[in-house]
Amino acid sequence: MRDFLDERPLKLRREVAGDRGYWRVFALALSLVLVSVLLIVLDRQGVIAPARLMVRETIQPLAGWLTQRRSELLSWWATPRDAATMQARIAELEAENTRLAAEVLRLEQARVENIFLRQQLAITQSYPWTILGAEVMIRAPDAARRVLTIARGANDGVRVGMAVIGQQPGGPPALIGVVEAVGPRTADVLMITDISSQLSVRLLQADTAPLGLMQGQWQRGSRMRVELIDRSITMREGDHVVTAGISGALNLPLDLASMPTAVPIGVVEAVRQEGQRQIGEIRPFVDPDQVRYVWVILSQDD
Repeated sequence: MRDFLDERPLKLRREVAGDRGYWRVFALALSLVLVSVLLIVLDRQGVIAPARLMVRETIQPLAGWLTQRRSELLSWWATPRDAATMQARIAELEAENTRLAAEVLRLEQARVENIFLRQQLAITQSYPWTILGAEVMIRAPDAARRVLTIARGANDGVRVGMAVIGQQPGGPPALIGVVEAVGPRTADVLMITDISSQLSVRLLQADTAPLGLMQGQWQRGSRMRVELIDRSITMREGDHVVTAGISGALNLPLDLASMPTAVPIGVVEAVRQEGQRQIGEIRPFVDPDQVRYVWVILSQDD
C-alpha cells in the first residue's frame, strides 16, 4: 500500500509537468517563427519602414549623446594626472611645434629657391650670359645714395663694373645696377636710378640704334633720363633702351668694361625739348627698389 501511494502520485505529476513544459516551449518557438515571418512580410511590403525610421530618429540623439560622453570619458582617462607628466608632455609638444615650424621654413625656402632657379634657367636659355644669383641683403638707409648690398662677393667671381639684373613677373630680365664695391662675400650695387649712375646706352628704333647717355635722376624726383649723342636723330616715345657696352667693346681698362651689350633697361615714356637737346624720360623694366633677388652677369658669350 505504501509503495503504491508513493509511486503513483509522483509518476502522474512527472508526466503532466513534462508534457506541459514541452508544449509551452513548442508554442513559444512557433509564435516567434510566426512573428518573424509576419515582420518579414510587412517589411517587404514597406509597412514597417516608417516605424523603423521613426524609432531611428528617436534613438539617434541619445546614441550621439552616449558616443560623445564615451569620447569625453576616454579623453579624461588618458589625460595625465600628475604635474610632472603634464610638464613633460607640454615640453614634448613645444619641441614638436618647433620642429614643424623649422620644417615649414625649410620647405618655403626651397620653394623660393626653386622659383629663382627656374627664372635663371629661362634667362640663360634666352640670353648669352653666364649669371650668378644673389639675395639682396641691405639697402641704403637714407636717400643720399641708391645702393644695395648683395650676398655675393669676390669669392664668387664678382668684380667691380659687372652688370646686375633683376626680373619682375611678365617682364624681361633688365639692368638694375652696377657693382661698385666688392668684398670677399658681399658686394655693393649702385642702382641705375642714382644720380651718380651714368651709362652708355642705345635706343632701339626701326632702322637704327642711336647712341645716348643715360643718367639716374632719383634724387631729382624721377628715375632716369637719356640724351642722344647725335641730336639730328629724333627720339620717340616707346623706344626701348639697352646697354651699349662701349667700354667692353673697346676693351678699355675701365670699371664698366665688364658691362655687356644689349642688356635691357627700360622704355622711353616721355620726350621733351630743352633748347636743341632731346631729353627722354625712361621707365625701367625692373624697379630696383622692388627687387629681392638679383643676378650678376659674370660674362657674355661672343
